Amino acid sequence: MGVTVEQLDTRSAPESLLRELADFYVILEREDLPDDPPTPPEMLIAHWRQVSTHYPVSRWILRDEDGISGSTVAGFDTDQNLENAYGRVFVHPDKRNRGYGRALAAPMLDLLEEDGRQRLHTMIAKDHPAERLAERLGLKLAYEEKRSRLSIADLDLNLMRSWIERASERASDYEVVYYQAPIPEEMVQKFCDLAYVMNTAPREDFEEEDEVLTPERWRELESNVIDSKCQLHIMIAVHQPTGDYAGYTQIKTQDLQRDLAWQWDTGVDPDHRNKGLGRWLKAAMIERVVGIHPDLSRVDTFNAGSNEPMLNINVEMGFRPILVDRAWQGDLSTLRERLRA
Repeated sequence: MGVTVEQLDTRSAPESLLRELADFYVILEREDLPDDPPTPPEMLIAHWRQVSTHYPVSRWILRDEDGISGSTVAGFDTDQNLENAYGRVFVHPDKRNRGYGRALAAPMLDLLEEDGRQRLHTMIAKDHPAERLAERLGLKLAYEEKRSRLSIADLDLNLMRSWIERASERASDYEVVYYQAPIPEEMVQKFCDLAYVMNTAPREDFEEEDEVLTPERWRELESNVIDSKCQLHIMIAVHQPTGDYAGYTQIKTQDLQRDLAWQWDTGVDPDHRNKGLGRWLKAAMIERVVGIHPDLSRVDTFNAGSNEPMLNINVEMGFRPILVDRAWQGDLSTLRERLRA
């Protein structure tokens, strides 16, 4: 049997095929985090079945005599950052240096060029041999992202309560309010306006425009989370005298992988900073989520390596780095030209 590359529509693909792909992804996970339990196939499949209309994701798989030995993914925003695209190529650790990566990259780059994209970025684990390849292909190191983990067994709930008490004293004219998605309709626009604060997070050398969260995008995100058998927990800090939303944090929990949750965005409006709202939000949220989900054992999150204020809070909470990924970004035409050489 020769080597073949085919595009895969995960919304309609047979479950048997997606389970085969999930088995391949478990091999890749084991390479990065060998001591972690594998992600359940049902969790991956539920995620793959949901595809955003605003940020569609395309996938291809490569088969050889042993089955799926490679995969690639490409995604881009249909309304914003129209020059940028994301792409990532995965090859089985035992099948590298056979030209599989080049074969997988070709249809991905075709798609991105047809859509008029000019820049591509990808994520590579720090010190992985693929970093040298990225540099040879003309990509530049744009930023470093730390994946950190909070072990619930090590969580100091007394410390969390002290954060809540101290912040509520320093910011006595604020309150924090909990919601589970979907949030009420009358909140959506105000929440989307607040989420713009995430554009103040460090970008280092990454080239992109500010992203705008619209009510339509938010509702789709909520729907995709729920349809993938997950819950999105949201805590919002409200300035009581004005009713303004001052900050927020989010955690996603998973019915199909109950031991793991994901800490998503945390942001505080610049006009409301230096009052302890970030610690208050994160402490109140983790206390709430732990109470709701007794099977939870770990919470993972990603932070830019230069985002010192948020990293400091996470370290104090007990988050510890488990993996460092680095974003590489470059000109799509240069990448294609060097791949052909």
